[in-house]
Amino acid sequence: MAYSRPMQPTEALLKVRQFLQEDPTEGQSATGGWDQAWKAETTPWDAGDVQPALRELLDEKWSEVGVSLDELKDGKALVAGCGRGCDAAFIATHGIDTLGIDLSPTAVEVAKKHLSSQPDAPTNITFEAADFFAFPLPSNKPFSFAFDYTFFCALPPLWREKWGNRYAEVVRPGGLLVCLAFPIDGDREGGPPYSVSEEAYDKVLLANFDKVYSKQPTKMAEGREPGRDRMIVYRRK
Repeated sequence: MAYSRPMQPTEALLKVRQFLQEDPTEGQSATGGWDQAWKAETTPWDAGDVQPALRELLDEKWSEVGVSLDELKDGKALVAGCGRGCDAAFIATHGIDTLGIDLSPTAVEVAKKHLSSQPDAPTNITFEAADFFAFPLPSNKPFSFAFDYTFFCALPPLWREKWGNRYAEVVRPGGLLVCLAFPIDGDREGGPPYSVSEEAYDKVLLANFDKVYSKQPTKMAEGREPGRDRMIVYRRK
């Protein structure tokens, strides 16, 4: 169910939109609006920690997904639009070699620095500056797991079909795509972040994936209103 009150953009979010509006590539170049936001340290989407909903899923509710994590460890995990890399590092601690990518080189440097500052940081993780839609896929160890959060909602809605088709290329048969859908704001216009819905994910994924889990998380980011996010897991056909 969508959150009933339209959310007003913060000053930081308006600044991000300004960076993107001034970017002739509309945020699709490595030195474009998203990188400018990271350079200006204007990243309102960056929680600086693991998303509570992801921690809850992997540590408390994974049995409900019906797929053992051990089945996925012969592949790799991908976190696109990884930002500071907290979620990617958390996935790596569960024994899956993980790649975090971001279009912004500045974000990748932030992720590497953040990882190196953490005690007991996982060593089975790599961060790279790369374009999700164009980076070369590994031939020897395909992706068995992917996590998508604040990436789908950052893309203009016209890009969503392309996003779904790319994940069908990225995730191997039997692999999982874990989506933390946010923000579920009904018919609110404008973005980023653009309003999303479970139906919007289904529309571009179900031709190539089966939906195996869908629940509203009980643990959410601080200040998050109930109903604005949903954890959805898809399995590649």
